[in-house]
Amino acid sequence: MEDGVPFCRVCRAPQIRVVGVEPDAWAQTKAEGHEESGSGLPPVAAVLAQAPPLPHGVKWSQALPSAALGGAFSLLLSVIPFAVLGPAFLAGGALAVFLYWRRTKSELSRSEGAQVGAASGGFGFLFFAVPTLATVVYRPDELRQAMAAQVEARHYDPEVTRQIMQILSTPRGLTFFVAFVLVVVLLIFVAGGSIGGAWYSAWLRKRSGG
Repeated sequence: MEDGVPFCRVCRAPQIRVVGVEPDAWAQTKAEGHEESGSGLPPVAAVLAQAPPLPHGVKWSQALPSAALGGAFSLLLSVIPFAVLGPAFLAGGALAVFLYWRRTKSELSRSEGAQVGAASGGFGFLFFAVPTLATVVYRPDELRQAMAAQVEARHYDPEVTRQIMQILSTPRGLTFFVAFVLVVVLLIFVAGGSIGGAWYSAWLRKRSGG
């Protein structure tokens, strides 16, 4: 031993002791550090649990059958004279949202309810347009007579009535007139259905306190 430093008896190498951290002390320090960091930052699971739920959106696999039933219902109501200009399609959109809620037990926002209601209006227009176009192709004379009777029943000015009858007397005029009517009907169906769907979805959320 020189200067208090021990040497190996075989190889005469100096034996130097390195003072380190004991395993138990290191584990305890690591655990304390984890606890301290955990107290400052919440765990990932806690953050995810406190985060607001993501918007679920419209489940169209459930919404389309509901919209189809709502469109058929609105078309049936449209035979009532006072309901053809709006209330029938409002009811169809509201019914589509109601049936969707019965299927999924999930509420819709106003915009989502408007989408489902608009889809019900689209189905209602489809149910109306298909037989109308079929009548134009296969029975144009019967359709021309029916439309002429509707025009005469409105008691328009005789000159206006005469011009409309001239337009309906030709195949091109009949096609143009039917196309114009279908565009107007499409707007009424879709607008009415979207308003009805938005209104009913808002009512559902208000009733549940959402």
